Amino acid sequence: MLERRIGRPFFDRPTAAVARELLGTRLEVHGTGATRRARIVETEAYVARDPANHAWGGATRRNLAMFGAPGTLYVYRIHQVVCANLVTRPGQAVLLRAAAPLPPLVVELSGPGRLCRGLGITIADNGQDAAAGPRFSLLPRAGSVGPIVVGPRVGVRQATARPLRFALAGEPAVSRPRPGGRSGG
Repeated sequence: MLERRIGRPFFDRPTAAVARELLGTRLEVHGTGATRRARIVETEAYVARDPANHAWGGATRRNLAMFGAPGTLYVYRIHQVVCANLVTRPGQAVLLRAAAPLPPLVVELSGPGRLCRGLGITIADNGQDAAAGPRFSLLPRAGSVGPIVVGPRVGVRQATARPLRFALAGEPAVSRPRPGGRSGG
């Protein structure tokens, strides 16, 4: 029996809420002859009026996917690393920071670059529809995720103290430095 995938309404909500609720969901990347699967364990929110957000200055050729429909994939390259985000509302998105591989996949997915490389996400995936398209599927949580830790985002120069990084407490695949305080599940 096929599981019902997460649809567009899930993404069309406040970005921090989506970032938190993506934890424990399962991402499937359908490729030629194989599907790679992982459970999302860490995210970061990039919200409106946020100087660390790539859409801070408005739409550009690079960030145009961030103004797409909720559930659109915004993929960009930084320092030879590819990073993937899921669009929530216009100009807002959730960075996929880390995931735990699901069998038969055996690869480290700790950190946004490793996550993309391990799941086969490339710059060519920029603008793909993760809510309804054929290449990506997001499936609901399989159960309770347990405690969630919240902390500041990593690798940004502005708005560094904002608590917009979310991770599953005690999950080994969470990237370093690990976020601090607990905030319930």
